[in-house]
Amino acid sequence: MLIKILQDTHDIVSRLREIDCNYFVVYNSERQCFEVHNFGQKNTYCLTVPYAQLDCRTITLTLKSRREFLEKILAEIDASNERLEQDNLKKVRDMSEWKAREYYSYANKNEDKKIENAYVTKWA
Repeated sequence: MLIKILQDTHDIVSRLREIDCNYFVVYNSERQCFEVHNFGQKNTYCLTVPYAQLDCRTITLTLKSRREFLEKILAEIDASNERLEQDNLKKVRDMSEWKAREYYSYANKNEDKKIENAYVTKWA
């Protein structure tokens, strides 16, 4: 059940309305969280507030999620994904390099030893 919040102690609802007069806040009793909605959209849902109470972080989060900042948000996501990909590639290269050094070291230590029938296939 959604309960519309008309006032709060920090005036978050009225401050959101200053940003856009179509914003309103509800408390979702099933999920036990606050949600920000906008009458100006076909589907009024905008975001779920990830905090237990309404405070200035709610306003910051709402401002960040506005359509005007879509390109900036997508650029941040792309940059983060690129960093993750580079980190993963570096880990793979480091592991491959380590394994190659181990193989090389093992081969150099044992090059003098001759193992009989080393290249002969053993059939049962």
